[in-house]
Amino acid sequence: MAKNILSQKQTKQITMFGTNEFPSYEEIIDAYSKEFANYILPKGNTIFGFWMQTLADLEFLDLELQGLTDEYVIDPINRIVNLKGDKEFIRLRIAHLEKVNGETTLYTDLVDKFGDTNAYAFHNLYPYKGKFYPRVVRTLINAFKLKENSIILDPFNGSGTTTHESSLMGINSVGIDVTPMGIVLSELKNDLLFINGQKLDFSQNELGDILNSIEEKRWKHPEPLIHKLMLAVYFDTVDAFVRTSRYNKKGKLGLFIEKLNYIKDCYNKTMEVKEKYALKFKPANIIEKDILNLKNINELKEKFDACITSPPYYFSIDYVGKDNIAYDYLGIDMKNIESKYLGMKNNVQIKANYEGLPNKVIMYYEDLKKSIENIFWALKSGGKLAIIIGDSTVNGEKIPTTIVTKKFCEEAGFKFEKLIFNPLLGARNRAIRGESVIICFKP
Repeated sequence: MAKNILSQKQTKQITMFGTNEFPSYEEIIDAYSKEFANYILPKGNTIFGFWMQTLADLEFLDLELQGLTDEYVIDPINRIVNLKGDKEFIRLRIAHLEKVNGETTLYTDLVDKFGDTNAYAFHNLYPYKGKFYPRVVRTLINAFKLKENSIILDPFNGSGTTTHESSLMGINSVGIDVTPMGIVLSELKNDLLFINGQKLDFSQNELGDILNSIEEKRWKHPEPLIHKLMLAVYFDTVDAFVRTSRYNKKGKLGLFIEKLNYIKDCYNKTMEVKEKYALKFKPANIIEKDILNLKNINELKEKFDACITSPPYYFSIDYVGKDNIAYDYLGIDMKNIESKYLGMKNNVQIKANYEGLPNKVIMYYEDLKKSIENIFWALKSGGKLAIIIGDSTVNGEKIPTTIVTKKFCEEAGFKFEKLIFNPLLGARNRAIRGESVIICFKP
């Protein structure tokens, strides 16, 4: 039997005896890809995002749809949604769908462009302990039906997750915090949305001079944003060298430049999304104040349509430790900062029986209760409250912060609506294994 000999350019393969043809490698991969898509990928015009991983995500999607649509049906098995409403508006706002009416959502574009479901825009500007997820903030803004003329409050603003997400969505916000670094970072995230990108351009020699001037404590710049930005990049750079030796080959200047380039890249990507969708960012108002003294700011009484916040876990997480380098450099007394934290004041009056909980937890609870009362004072009638809080373990004992917080909300006058438990994925060694979103409203 004569052998059929194929040239090397031909894609078909044959058996040894030339009796049967085999498909090529490319054809096999293509066939398997089609089968995978047929069995795995959602079929429909309005489909779940690939980041939908937990039951909490499904509950968040349900919340969003309540706020954004006229009518909807969720099919969790096939990962599709049938909905009625302003589909273009929904496509620009929703955080849990990959496509709406066959078109990619704005949030999906952010995820694809930045390669992360929560580190888009300037959310990842600087490492900050205890941050909560921007996607949760976006979800709650949608669930609460907040619009351009709405005003959001975060009295525990930290590094500015709530205010930054509000700015990206074109909604007014006020962020209040007691920590100087929290204020600096919140202001940077806000101001970078409105800067001329050319102001971020520096030559390598210029950056070398800036790094030297910072280390010699003679760094000054006429524009406050640039002044604060270079300091933040420097603090992050030095902290990275303290924590690990893997940057030694890169050198301090190399890492300093790399971190600044990352921020420039974030700026460019954010502006691309802004231009593509004709977004109108709103500046946030950042205030360095104490939530416990909120009622001293008379103009804030019944001002806000919603409060989205996450009180810090001072008895579980060392928030100041990450900022040691910054506070040492700036000559800020850390003890003074810590004295303003919830539960850190010596004059706290214990008004309830907490049945043997550690004293530092009891003092924290008393301050938390007063904080919630002040939030109630600041919200309009009908205003919504979302508190993201988690239970933790202190001295081997589980601390029931979630249920205690819900109780405080009800005692302050709020009407409880919903609680969603959101596990923190990869939280094996965390002090907080998951967080609950407590949702209430002011009658």
